[in-house]
Amino acid sequence: MSTVPVTLDATLVDLPRPSAVHGIGVLAVRRIRVTTRTASGVVGQLLSPILWVLIVGPALADSLGSFNAGVDYFTYVAVGQVAFLIPFTAMFSGLNVIVDREFGILREVLVAPVRRWSVPIAEALAVLAITLVQVALIVGLGRLRGAHFHTSPARLPWFVAAAALLCLAIYGVAEILALRIGRQEVYGSLIPAIGVTPYFLSGALYPLSVLPAGIEQVAYLLPWTHAVALMRYGLMEGDPSGLTQIWHITSEPLAAALSLGVLTVMAGTSLLVATRVFLRATTT
Repeated sequence: MSTVPVTLDATLVDLPRPSAVHGIGVLAVRRIRVTTRTASGVVGQLLSPILWVLIVGPALADSLGSFNAGVDYFTYVAVGQVAFLIPFTAMFSGLNVIVDREFGILREVLVAPVRRWSVPIAEALAVLAITLVQVALIVGLGRLRGAHFHTSPARLPWFVAAAALLCLAIYGVAEILALRIGRQEVYGSLIPAIGVTPYFLSGALYPLSVLPAGIEQVAYLLPWTHAVALMRYGLMEGDPSGLTQIWHITSEPLAAALSLGVLTVMAGTSLLVATRVFLRATTT
């Protein structure tokens, strides 16, 4: 039996380009699953907020709680603990960027039918989702432990927005550094330096007024400082937030709006630069 060769003419078909947001949700869910697919991963994400609220927070309240008799220090520091956890989680997530790039997972993602810039945005949203769960755990456990949170439908969004914007701002920095450095051992040494050190200048543990004058002015430039003040404004009644001290105005709502604007600009700039660095790193 003979065979007849058949020649097929290849026809180029213009496939529709994916929409701007196509695949972002899938990529974000993938990152969340990778982070939480093992028991150790889940425990690691939940252990820090539990330890901070149940052990570190009460210890700080016992040792430092007398700085202002009119402020419930455990509540004060419980909100401040959120500003410790968020940047640390965001910076630690930069290691995932290096691992994905080093072991070839990123190359597989780049050939998927998604816009290339959507990859770092999806990663940022995944980190944000994990971080907000940790924040909710801190607030919930803090309330059970005795923190006196006072909020309202008008004030609570300030807290959520501050937490979200701080996470996105620091994750953008993490993505930039991870792509630029490309080595886990080098990047790992920067996690405490960038993710933790500024926390001690943010007013999370004590009022900004106790800092030396020059350091206090530097603290006003940090996203940590504005986030801590906004989160306290959202969860604590009265004026323990420090917003009016930051902006030197008497209107706390106006000061809150200004700090929210600063955080929005910082988060937007950080993610924009991170996206540009990602595009440059994956096209060379």
